[in-house]
Amino acid sequence: MTLSRPLIGIVPDYKEGSPMGYSTRNYYALRTNYVEMINKAGGAAIILTYDYDLISFYLDSLDGLMVVGGYFDIDPKRYGEKKIHPTVKLNKIREEFEHELGIRAIDSEMPFLGICNGMQLLNVLHGGKVMQHIPDEGKFMDHEQSHVAGFNDYHTGYHEVELEKNSQLFKIVGEEKIKTNSSHHQAAKTAGEGLRIVARASDGIIEAVENPSHPFCLGVQWHPEFEVSKADKKIFHGFVAAAEKYKITK
Repeated sequence: MTLSRPLIGIVPDYKEGSPMGYSTRNYYALRTNYVEMINKAGGAAIILTYDYDLISFYLDSLDGLMVVGGYFDIDPKRYGEKKIHPTVKLNKIREEFEHELGIRAIDSEMPFLGICNGMQLLNVLHGGKVMQHIPDEGKFMDHEQSHVAGFNDYHTGYHEVELEKNSQLFKIVGEEKIKTNSSHHQAAKTAGEGLRIVARASDGIIEAVENPSHPFCLGVQWHPEFEVSKADKKIFHGFVAAAEKYKITK
């Protein structure tokens, strides 16, 4: 007998075709560890195509949505800034689809997990602001650990993150301080309306936000799919458990 699992949709990256790349035609891309962590936690991951006509079908069929990292940044116009920092890389096709799908999923109270870019999406959808380039914003550590000798492996913990004790994230992880990896040149500047900052790095950078009025709506700035610590594994298990509950009650 096949056991029923909560169905988790993952938005893949969108890449333009290139003679020097994977394909000369446009294609989707997704690292396998995103899928593997969902499946190991008891979910069933599926990759979503960028078809606007399917969004309603996705929302009816899915039990959870995960928006992941990518080598691009949200257009500053989304959070009210006219100037674009030279380091900002745009991916309009992906950004527009993620915004439409993301806001509708959150409104439906479907469990939502945002990782890196996914956390920025969650924050911007709630009206939050973004630091376009951390090094220009103050005396912060380099949050792109690949720039630092000895930390080029994202399975290696890079810096500590301190969690707010009165938060859903803390209830899931059970620790006040955890070691995380780090791969981002942007960060949330302010939390969006209705979101709560529930984790920060030692230099004050916002590392996680959640919506306390939502059954499960969490964004983390690091990459738990690399399973640096037990805390990362617990995040996926907490997300899938929420999706299982949603599956039963929807």
